[in-house]
Amino acid sequence: MAKTRSQKTELLNKYKEILKNKTGYFLVNSDKTDTVTVSKLKMELKNVNANYTVLKNTLFKVALQDSDQPLEIQEIDGPTAIIYFDEDPTAPAKLIKEMQKETDLLNAKSGVYEGLFLTEQEVMQLAEIPTKEVLLAQLVGTLNAPLSGFVNAATGNIRGLTMVLKGISEKDA
Repeated sequence: MAKTRSQKTELLNKYKEILKNKTGYFLVNSDKTDTVTVSKLKMELKNVNANYTVLKNTLFKVALQDSDQPLEIQEIDGPTAIIYFDEDPTAPAKLIKEMQKETDLLNAKSGVYEGLFLTEQEVMQLAEIPTKEVLLAQLVGTLNAPLSGFVNAATGNIRGLTMVLKGISEKDA
């Protein structure tokens, strides 16, 4: 069904708002996806503060021309959907990779993160990176390790001395 002029204007404004206000987005192939897969993906994306929308390519290209997006991203062809997010790009990338393994229907085309163009391979590489929370936990553990080692070394000598004194006192008794 053809869209009216007002619907197209509304859609164009939505695309411009996504491009202006979101940290990044991934473009995925949407021609083979079924409604069950898309519904499941949308629910999982909501949990990681991301959204999924099927694009009207011509309107999205117009929105891209009006924004300061990389030129490579303007080469869109075929049925395409956009997954856009505000924060961590690894979580949506992991979901794309997981869906691709399960159903072999969802393929990443490209993406943009903080103004940088990402190829399909780079989007899939993002899926290999641990999430922000995991990286922060690893950093805290790394920063804590020298302090823990120092405390164990300092108390180890005292612990050893008390064990020797306890052994001597039990031997004498």
